[in-house]
Amino acid sequence: MEKDVRKMQVTIKFHDTESLTVEEIVRNAVHNYGKAAEVEILPDSTKAHDMIYFGLQQIMTHEQLGILYNDKFSYQSELQKLRNKTLVKVQEIIDQVIIDNESKVT
Repeated sequence: MEKDVRKMQVTIKFHDTESLTVEEIVRNAVHNYGKAAEVEILPDSTKAHDMIYFGLQQIMTHEQLGILYNDKFSYQSELQKLRNKTLVKVQEIIDQVIIDNESKVT
């Protein structure tokens, strides 16, 4: 007969101001709380500005860190390329929002 093991669910909520990437946050949580830790990472609030910042951070951080650590001498020019590439992605999202809004009112 299998022993009935009771478990407790513990929710820990905090604002991480040190980590650069989502993977780093997850790695730290697993290290601190074990492999069963479930980590949900969200923007600081549901305000549009915070959500946009969070999204842009997710889009840019890995590549920016790669440029910083692997290509220090051309960092500024590579960073400008990353900016431009990100702006194209943002413009595509803006265009889609406009199309979606127009389709709802016509």
